[in-house]
Parts: sequence; structure tokens; C-alpha cells
Amino acid sequence: MQSINPTPTQTNALPANPLALNDIHVPEQITSYPIAYGWWLLALLLLLIIIIVVIKINKTAKRNQVKKQALIQLKNNSAMDNNELISLLKWAAMHYFSRVELAKLYGDSLQQFLLKKLPEKHQANFSQLSEQAFNNQYQAHFHNEVDTSFQQAALLWLNQALPPKKVIKTKQKNTGSNQNQQSQGIST
Repeated sequence: MQSINPTPTQTNALPANPLALNDIHVPEQITSYPIAYGWWLLALLLLLIIIIVVIKINKTAKRNQVKKQALIQLKNNSAMDNNELISLLKWAAMHYFSRVELAKLYGDSLQQFLLKKLPEKHQANFSQLSEQAFNNQYQAHFHNEVDTSFQQAALLWLNQALPPKKVIKTKQKNTGSNQNQQSQGIST
């Protein structure tokens, strides 16, 4: 008879501790790439909005550049006489309105042009402050006079009239033609 000798080197033997657990294996890290299409579209939309805002800010700054220069010149030189103030207003207006139309204006016609470019609520004030300066523009004894009321009028005009507001001309034309048709008895 042979004796059976249990040896731990047998291959099909049970482990010494059947409750022993194996080490926990962490799965591979999940990457967030490639990013979903919605995030790419959102990033593109934000970039587009930023570009549009920067362009609008630059346009506004460029549009207000002449106005700012005129205001700085007016504030830094408080001893400007009436002719210099009129020249400053005309110079600023030429950058925003038709040069051909504005170059030939002087005196009352220039005052009326400047008056028309102001909002209605400021027209009476500007007219009152600037009337004396435009009336005395070509008189010798008022030539080099410093007029504080005209300086206030110039400041008012530069702040309120520049840059000009965009007016929709087609809407005004349609409103005018509808009023003419109604006054003639034509119904639309």
C-alpha cells in the first residue's frame, strides 16, 4: 500500500485561505475627448459674439472720436472767442454731415443747420444761447469777444447732436405718403 503524502506543491490544490480577495483593479481613465458637437458649437457661438461686440465697440469709438476731440478742445481752451467756437462747431459738423452742404453755410443759415440737427427738446435752449453770437459774428467790436453763453451752446450742440442718430427714411416717406393719400380721400 502506498501512502498518500499531501504536499502543498500540488497544482490542483485549494488555496490556503479560500476567502482571500484579489486586489481591486481600477479601470482606465475615461477621457473627455473628443468633445461633443454641442460644446464646439457653443464655443464657436461665444467666439462669434465676442468678435461682434469688439467690432461694435471699435466702430462706436471711431465714430465718437471727432466729437471727443472737439469737446476736449472746448474744455481745454476756455478763452475761445465766438469765431473760434463757430469754426469748431463747423469743423465737427463736417465730419458727420455733408461737406458740400455745410461748407457754404455761415451766419443764420449755419445756425439753422445746427439747430435742425439737435433733438427738439434742446433746440430752444441752443437757439437762445447762440442767437447773440451768430448775430454779432460779423461786427468788428464783437469779433474777439469771449461769450460764455455761446460756449454753453457749443457744448450742448456737441453733446446732443453728435454723432447723428440714424433716421429710417423709408418709414418717414411711407408715413408722409399715407397722410397725403388720406387727405385726398384715398383709403389704403
